[in-house]
Amino acid sequence: FVYLKHRVLDSVLQIPAKKGIYRVKRVSPNGAVLLQGKCGSTLTNNVCNLAPCHLPGIDPTLDFSLARPDKNLACEICAFMDEEEKMLLCDGCGTGWHTMCLQPPLATIPKDEWLCPRCVHDGVSIPDLRLARARTQPQPGPILRGKHVSLFQDAASHRRQQELKAFEGRTIVHKERRGGRTVAKLGIVSYLGASSGMKCFEAKFEDGSHAHFSPAEVRNKLMPV
Repeated sequence: FVYLKHRVLDSVLQIPAKKGIYRVKRVSPNGAVLLQGKCGSTLTNNVCNLAPCHLPGIDPTLDFSLARPDKNLACEICAFMDEEEKMLLCDGCGTGWHTMCLQPPLATIPKDEWLCPRCVHDGVSIPDLRLARARTQPQPGPILRGKHVSLFQDAASHRRQQELKAFEGRTIVHKERRGGRTVAKLGIVSYLGASSGMKCFEAKFEDGSHAHFSPAEVRNKLMPV
């Protein structure tokens, strides 16, 4: 377990390490370290920016309720990434949904688990979700060996991957500003895989350029079949 160091100290009395404690998942030869937080999310940092944590009895159990939407997570309906405080994260498939974009809109953020309309339509239920988490949740202990904990159900993740792969080879219409006017160009979409992050699609355009897009952006740019 390690801490992240402060890049700049405000005073000589400031503690050089930040509050969060992270589990070391993998260390690369180039010094890049894959870290996992209490909420189950991961990040990569250089070993030079880390400080060892020697606290005894650290509870390795993940608490998924601490998870927050990524700042670049786009709403599945409007495709915008703004108003993060109103973005709901589906506990079934991990997609983002603005409370005001739902039909009917939600006035408040649900306190417990929440499932998006697509998961509800596919028959995913809260009891099934809790049961799946209970089966994958590690027991408290000093060491966690070889245990992969998924934030979402395997079935929901598989369905999500199948949906994304269905966009492979589709044509999108991308609009951009050039010289004070809007220009539309066509591109062919390629799915880069789940490990590519939020921008998991690459579009190659007829002018030779290419760009990366999120699933919501691709869905909103698709040319009708």
